Amino acid sequence: MDGKLAQTIKPDADQPLAEYGLIDLWIEFSQTTGLHAVDKIKPISCSPFSIRGLLWSLVLCSTTGFLVYNLVEEIGTYYSYPTVTKITPQIKHSIKFPAVTICNRCTFNNTRLDVYPEMENYFFNISRGKTRKDSFSHLTSDVFQKPVSLEWLKNMSMEGSKMLFKCVFGGDIFKCMTDFQPIFTYEGLCHTFNVNASKSVFRAGDDANLIVIFNINQNDYTYINNMAAGIKVFLHHPDVHPDASSTVVTAAPGSSTYVAIQKLQYRYQTHPYMAFDDTACVDTNSLDFVNPLKFYSRYSYDHCFMECVQLKAFKQCGCVGPYVPVASRRCSLVQLHTCYNPAVRSLSKNGTFAKECRCLSECVFDRYTAQVSSSSFPADKWESSLLNETGAKNRESMIDNFLELKVFYDQMMVTSVTQLPQYTAASLFSSVGGQMGLCLGASILTVAEIAELLVFVLVFLFDKCRGRKARNRISNW
Repeated sequence: MDGKLAQTIKPDADQPLAEYGLIDLWIEFSQTTGLHAVDKIKPISCSPFSIRGLLWSLVLCSTTGFLVYNLVEEIGTYYSYPTVTKITPQIKHSIKFPAVTICNRCTFNNTRLDVYPEMENYFFNISRGKTRKDSFSHLTSDVFQKPVSLEWLKNMSMEGSKMLFKCVFGGDIFKCMTDFQPIFTYEGLCHTFNVNASKSVFRAGDDANLIVIFNINQNDYTYINNMAAGIKVFLHHPDVHPDASSTVVTAAPGSSTYVAIQKLQYRYQTHPYMAFDDTACVDTNSLDFVNPLKFYSRYSYDHCFMECVQLKAFKQCGCVGPYVPVASRRCSLVQLHTCYNPAVRSLSKNGTFAKECRCLSECVFDRYTAQVSSSSFPADKWESSLLNETGAKNRESMIDNFLELKVFYDQMMVTSVTQLPQYTAASLFSSVGGQMGLCLGASILTVAEIAELLVFVLVFLFDKCRGRKARNRISNW
């Protein structure tokens, strides 16, 4: 009995195996894969070939084409680097106070300019727009042709100690000239509070921050381009030059001006993201960043453009204005008003020149917004007291010269404006996975199965090329 069984088994074992081909490889794959509808499709060479299989083939090809189209769109969207903007109000226990630069609307002191008899008439002509060189051919004093030194300009300007009458910060009175530092701007000689960024506030409100009583000394005014009396106030980061500030308010004598400020922090994405429409920003916080500017220690778009304008004006006129922070040849008064200042004004509003400068904004910067209101100053009840303190002759003189300025945070809140990637790598994978699942019922594991099939096909072809018998590797591996 056992011998007969052995004889029966032996011939079966010695029978040659059926030839294994790509069709068998496909059938094995279709029966084991998690890819939808593949098990319903038979190769054309298989019989019987059904219409049902043909229809499922068309459906599979259509959904695969739709999937490929969507994947190309998704990948294209990812590499366009879209962004979204997130605005987040943040309550703070303390907030850094901005630098506050105050400029008298007339920075020159007429009583000091009287030593030059032609000076008042000169400024009158300038204020009336007479800036042609032949308009000054009659000037006899050499002061008009000499380079304007900062020391001369300071001596001819209003004194900060006579203008800054009373200063209060955080409820404490301080010596004005201790914390207000002189600085030259396009307006002339001005004075900046908190230039070293050392001041912070812990409470909001009009009486909790900076209060200044200012004497504009209108009797010492001379002719200048603007006809106004009062002060011009710049709110800016302590490291930013006042001329680069975008927040400017004015205050008139005889009034108490309230400037309620809010701090905005802007944070933009670095390259390859576009921070401003089609323009990238400069990551000044990067360890690899090197400031390309020559005049300004802090890089910003405004500093970059100002330096570009000043260098171009220097090439045209051979000198720089007194407000340019560089040790170079200063312009004379005639050069300043006939060449340099007109060149700066013309270049600053030239859009073509602005593109030539190729200045980019920094990715991280702060800005301040201001809401301004005012009331009359002083109240009748305080008239006699302030007349004694200020030494003004009468109420009319006090109203014509004195003003009160209050700069304060209206609430202990900082608004953060942050640019975020709209499409991250995780978002791309999630979207691709959703598209694959919707169209083919596939997943990352299904992709691995397809990759495995391709490997088996390559091995099959390799075996064929070497003359070896192909094997069923899906079942045997």
